[in-house]
Amino acid sequence: MIVASADFARLPDGGRLAYEIRGPERAPPILLLRPLGGSLASWGAFADALATRLRVIAFDARGTGQSSAAPLATSTRSMSKDALALLDALGIERAHAYGISLGGMAATWLAIDAPARVARLVLASTLPRGTMLRSGAALRALSVARCLARPPPEAEACLATRVLSREFQRTHPLEVARIRALAARRPASRRALLILLAAAARHDATARLGDVRADTLLIAGERDRLIARGSQRRMLARMPRARLEIAPDAGHDVSAEAPEWVAARVLSHVSVE
Repeated sequence: MIVASADFARLPDGGRLAYEIRGPERAPPILLLRPLGGSLASWGAFADALATRLRVIAFDARGTGQSSAAPLATSTRSMSKDALALLDALGIERAHAYGISLGGMAATWLAIDAPARVARLVLASTLPRGTMLRSGAALRALSVARCLARPPPEAEACLATRVLSREFQRTHPLEVARIRALAARRPASRRALLILLAAAARHDATARLGDVRADTLLIAGERDRLIARGSQRRMLARMPRARLEIAPDAGHDVSAEAPEWVAARVLSHVSVE
């Protein structure tokens, strides 16, 4: 039986996280950690596909969706501690983890700091260091930053779609419109977006990648204009149990552009038959 629930988890410092659970109640759990832009409602077809075989736990990071405000000192490591606190609140001892972009940075720290809690790990479009961008990506990052000059609903919609590949935007206008609408529905404040962008820019887990003991699947989009391919090679070289797959024709947000393809790889990686 497919079940769904939506609720709030209280964090040790008094903050709260909005979360939703769907999928078979007795299935293995998987925690989804979002990129910048959008909320837990934005996972779409990707989460739908996972929920046929897994107990999917989606949540809004602090500063996004219905969760409480992001502290000024937010880092990718503090975001991982929030994710761990959510597992604690739900009484889940061990879960698979899927993180993409900013969420992948937080998931990296989760696997490093709480190895017993992460069964298998998937890092999509994830940098080992926040500044390790593809050559020429600084101009694209500036373009993303310009999104912040817009009113909050437009800013979040802009961030959620600016990282999509040009080809996807051209060939899937209805899906792009859906992504924009969901991102604008519960927009983060400009302050929160700046805090989260700063957390991503400061991220650096390079020296600790060897401490990730979980079997790890790295996924990168073939058309990703932000991620340097060398960064993925560095992660492969430093992570003892990692392998890499390239999502064909996909940009940075692989689970939005190729949801069925990515979901199939995730299910295979966590050994769901």
